[in-house]
Amino acid sequence: MKAASRNFKIAVAVISIVLGLGACAHDPQKAKAKYFDKGQKYMAKKQYGDAAVEFQNALRLDPRFVDAYFQLAQAELARRDWTAAYGALQKANKLDPNRLDVLLERGRFFLLVRQYDKAADDANLVLQKNPNEARAYEILGAVSVAQQKLNDALINFSKAIELKPDDSGAYIDLAFVEINLRQFTDAEQHLQKAVALDPKAMQPHIVLANFYRSQNRAADAEQALQDGVKQNPEGIALYLDWAAIVGSQGRKDDAEAILDKLRKQLPNSTDAAIAIGDFYFMRKEAKQALDEYQRGLSVAPKNLDIQKRIEVLYLSNGQTQLAAGMDEALMKSAPKDVSVRINHGRVLLAQGKTNDAITALQKLVADAADSPQARYFLAMAYWQNGNTAQAKGALLDVLKAAPKSPVALQALVRLSLSQGDSATAQVYALQLIQISPSNPAYYELLATALMQQRAYPQAEQQVLIAKKLVPNDPTVHLDLAQIYSAEKKWPESQKEFEMVLQIDPHNTNALAKFADFLKARNQSAQAFHHVEQYVGANPNDANGHMLLAALNFDTKNYGVAQSELEHAIQIDPTSVQAYLMLGKVFEAQGQTDLAIARYQKALELQPKSAPIPTAIGNLYLERNDLEGARKYYQTALATDPNQPVALANTAWVDAQEGQNLDIALGMAQKAKSEKPEVPSITDTLGWVLYKKKDYDAAIPLLEECVQKSPASAEYRFHLGMALKAKGRKQESDVQLQAALQMKQLNATDTEQARQALAQNP
Repeated sequence: MKAASRNFKIAVAVISIVLGLGACAHDPQKAKAKYFDKGQKYMAKKQYGDAAVEFQNALRLDPRFVDAYFQLAQAELARRDWTAAYGALQKANKLDPNRLDVLLERGRFFLLVRQYDKAADDANLVLQKNPNEARAYEILGAVSVAQQKLNDALINFSKAIELKPDDSGAYIDLAFVEINLRQFTDAEQHLQKAVALDPKAMQPHIVLANFYRSQNRAADAEQALQDGVKQNPEGIALYLDWAAIVGSQGRKDDAEAILDKLRKQLPNSTDAAIAIGDFYFMRKEAKQALDEYQRGLSVAPKNLDIQKRIEVLYLSNGQTQLAAGMDEALMKSAPKDVSVRINHGRVLLAQGKTNDAITALQKLVADAADSPQARYFLAMAYWQNGNTAQAKGALLDVLKAAPKSPVALQALVRLSLSQGDSATAQVYALQLIQISPSNPAYYELLATALMQQRAYPQAEQQVLIAKKLVPNDPTVHLDLAQIYSAEKKWPESQKEFEMVLQIDPHNTNALAKFADFLKARNQSAQAFHHVEQYVGANPNDANGHMLLAALNFDTKNYGVAQSELEHAIQIDPTSVQAYLMLGKVFEAQGQTDLAIARYQKALELQPKSAPIPTAIGNLYLERNDLEGARKYYQTALATDPNQPVALANTAWVDAQEGQNLDIALGMAQKAKSEKPEVPSITDTLGWVLYKKKDYDAAIPLLEECVQKSPASAEYRFHLGMALKAKGRKQESDVQLQAALQMKQLNATDTEQARQALAQNP
């Protein structure tokens, strides 16, 4: 009976399903409308994946449902699935070529993916059908801006306003073009018009305030934001921009009062707590940021966004252990959350587990292909592992998904600069400025790219713009000091250095650069005076003692340098830099054992460093302890397989021992590809080839070394030996005799050189 009863229930269920399907099939219009309505509800909730599924269900019932294709395109655009969005728009257009909203949306899509000619084609097609469509002129205006045809943009945005005079956004677009054309009076009027048209909206107030900031009209900027707060008392962004302006003027208490006003206005808002915490975080005020995030958790103890931010805060401050603790908990509570998995990769990077981080982030990118952040941190992992080509590729993938991503563009600027490609860095920096013309950091990045090209006047101009935006920012004054120094404007440079230290008296980085500036101007006494004055006023600052040690090291006052560094270590026993500097002091005095001991202490504090074991290996190599040298070079390469000095010197050790020459050749070639400009690495590659008896390949490399460093006896000795082996005795004798006359060779090389000279042709 039980089996029969169960079978009866199954039969009833099947009949119900069949009847249900029959009902849907009987009235497909109702079914597709139901799916469509459900999709729109998901769109309103920003659940774009679910919305896309419902629109696709509607299209299965009616493959000619244009509205469903159009809405599907909106959902896919929101998910950044460009291919699917384009496909949906194309189908909608094919089914109804006269639908202007489809053409307009496709035009905006082409703008997004930077296919400007196609965007213009769609906009013009709309205008052929409806000459009074303002949105088409907006697309044409955006195309003109992208193509730097600003006068055309002015005409197009003006026409859009003529057709749609009550649209505040159109006035903002027009003002942006006018700012670029330096038509500041017109721009101001149009931004004020945008505010008047939509006084309760935040964006017009914020854009107007940013305009005033760029014009160095801080009071007007502050007033614009105050007005915005009056109109929109819960507009979080308005308070934050207002606090930023006040803070940039050094009015820290006033800025704090504005933030407190926001707290009181929205006491139970986690969004406000997050925004204020982010405000502090961006200004590197870690304690205040943590306090604010924890205030948010007191309102919502399980808020995942706040927990993730606290983890990022720990990572940013080098508190890896605390971050790892949060990572473990979050990976258990939210293992599928994309941001949690990103932070997991970042924790692995911070722990030095680079390969594990790359594996984790690669899997995340495969699972969440639409996440620009996942691709960005994968790029950072590649970069940290020395894979710069893969890092660049991943960053370009970020821009495909998010063309205006500031973090990706900034990373591309830094990556390009690190590779000496300042022209490319300049292009990306200009894009950042176009996206956010009121951000001073972007002008500083552009200035750095121009500095690398030795375009000092242009770099100066960019930093002066940043100075207008943040007149009391010490970073801006430090940039100016260095530019003026490069331009040999000595008094101006010194004035800016002094301004930095006036604004930020504890900025030891600026003090170090100021001391270097004074030394270069043969004013060492002044450099000592400034640093000694700082140390006297701040006796418990380890950095000050290290600066004083560096000055004494440069003047070969090794005893004083040693004393200052030991004092710095007493203050901060975890200072890796102090141990490294102390090792240098002992190394300069020929006290190799003491130098090694200090470097080993630094390595204990920073076990994932590749340069430190490389330096220790070099000291063993100088003592001709090849096995000891090899051990430390292998330690370095275990952390960074691309460390060029460790690669080259391991190859050198193998060559000296005459073993593993094929492996040595591969390592030397890799080192040369990483640092092609370093003569010692080129010399190593040439010497390995000599040991392999490939003299034709060795000689040009060794000649390059001698040409770059003619005063090196070792390079001349190596070249002479290679020429001798090739039978070019006369040229060989010239190099070997020169090497011996320099009296720099060790005993073994000296004897080999003499024997080679004594040999008959």
